[in-house]
Parts: sequence; C-alpha cells; structure tokens
Amino acid sequence: YDIRAIPGKGYGCFAIKPIAAGTRIIAESPLLVVPVAEYYQEDIQAAFDKLSAADKELYFTLHSAHGQDPKHWPSQIHSTVTPREQKRILEQHNARVGKEPSLISIFQTNCMEMEDGAAIFPNASRLNHSCNPNACFVWNAAIYKETIHVMRKVEKGEEITVSYCDQMHEKTLRAWELKHYGFSCDCPACAGDETDSSSFACMSAERRYRMDELHREVRPYRGKHLEQGAKKERFVENLLNLAVLHMEDGDHSARLANIFLDIALVSEVNGDLKTAFSAATKACAVKRNCQGTDFPEYKKYEAVYQRIATKKRGQQ
Repeated sequence: YDIRAIPGKGYGCFAIKPIAAGTRIIAESPLLVVPVAEYYQEDIQAAFDKLSAADKELYFTLHSAHGQDPKHWPSQIHSTVTPREQKRILEQHNARVGKEPSLISIFQTNCMEMEDGAAIFPNASRLNHSCNPNACFVWNAAIYKETIHVMRKVEKGEEITVSYCDQMHEKTLRAWELKHYGFSCDCPACAGDETDSSSFACMSAERRYRMDELHREVRPYRGKHLEQGAKKERFVENLLNLAVLHMEDGDHSARLANIFLDIALVSEVNGDLKTAFSAATKACAVKRNCQGTDFPEYKKYEAVYQRIATKKRGQQ
C-alpha cells in the first residue's frame, strides 16, 4: 500500500495491488509504550523522554485530535470522582480542546492497546477508520509487534481501513466513541440513509441490532458454560445465525473466529462431527486471516481442529 492525501480528510492508506485475505501488511514494534491504562501526562512524558531525537520528531508527525469545541464536551466533573481520576479527565480534556498538538492529544488519538497499557505504532496509526473495515489490528505478544491483517480481499486502489470502535455498537454509540478522535464517520454504515430499506446503512443497522440480540442470548452459555449451551435448544442454530450476520456485515475478525470455534466445540459434544469439522475449519481460517498463525491463541484453534479431524476420520 501507499499513503495518499484525501481531500478534506488528511491521509489514508491505499492498496497498490490486490491484497488477499489474511495478508499481514504491518508487523511493527512500538515507538512509545505506556504500560498502565490510565495514561496520565507524567506517564506519557516519562516514556517520551526516553526516545531519541529522531523518534521524538516522528511522534509529533502523527495526527492529533486537538482543537475540539469545548461546548461539545461535558463542562463539569461529578463531585464523587476521585481527585486522581479528576486529574486524568482534566488532562485529557485540555489536550482535546487545546489549540496545539500535545503529548497527550497525539497519544490518545493514535494509541493502541498493548498488554496492560497502550503504545504508539507510527505505521499502524496511519490507517483510517471505517465501521465496516477490511483490515484489523492486534498486539501479538509472541513476536512483540502490532500486526495489521487484511481480513477480506482488498482491490487495487481501495483504502485499507480498521475500526477504532466496537463494530457491534449501533450508530449513535459508535459516533460517541469516534467523537474522541475528533471526527464524524462517513463510512457507508454511518453516512447512508437508515430510513431507506435498500441502503447498506439500513441493512447494516438491522444486522447489528440482530447481532446484539443474539450475542445477549448466547453469552450466558459461552466460555466456561459451553457444555450447558450444548444442551440448550437452538443454541447452535443461534451461533450459526450470528456467524452469518457477521459475515454479511463484512466482519471477519477474531469475534467471528470465536463464534465458529464455539460451534465446533458444541457440535463435537453433541456428536455432530460433520458440523464440528466444518466449523473448526472455518474458525482456523478466520483466526489465521485476522491474527496470523504465530498469534499465541491460534494453537488452541489448531488443536481443536486436529482433535475433531481425528475423530471424524475414526468414524469413516
């Protein structure tokens, strides 16, 4: 990909050739790490002070969501908020409405989660947002790098995007989350007319609403309660419907991989090895495409696939 100017939007990353699903386009070491999740000025400053002169200069080339109108944000902090938390809120608010880029404004605009804190990755931070992205990011502790994978095919000239917010959220909540980055999203899921039943925005909104319903319904029976789910009527059917909705909305992230893994495990418990094998195959493919085979959790997916494949061969 290369980086190009977008009129009225700064810069974006565009494919210079077709990119297949599963391609890792970035594997990047952190420039600056804040190991705790509160992100106070003093913590960012301490990490910044350790950088070389060249890296400090690079840091200040990154986008900053400063200059926002204070009227768009709360004007008071509730009296029950602790003094230390008040300090954090004020530091971040002042950076957001300040007239110049600052350590905090750049950090909170570009940071990505890393273990118990967050870090700055200059190349990864160049990717713009979409609520229906074609790529995804994850911290890979096995190689100590932030990775970006194209999770569905990208055509030549297409912009490569990731999601800055939870894709499951409905439009109003997504808009609130993205407001912190200083922009309003104009992706097809946000800018389209939700009152037009034929529009992508309307269909996507309906899918997300149904996905939220299904997630709420199956959540109590997933994870360590999966065996209970195996006994519940329509549990696998609901998981399959959930997977279809995610794919129809273009979401081929780790969330989809986990749904397929649960389908495989429940089907295995119920003795339906045909469905279990198909789901385990899909779970591995999605996990591989969005995080890579060197991602620590991938081994668990591969182990489930191998176990079910062995059982299936034993039945033949």
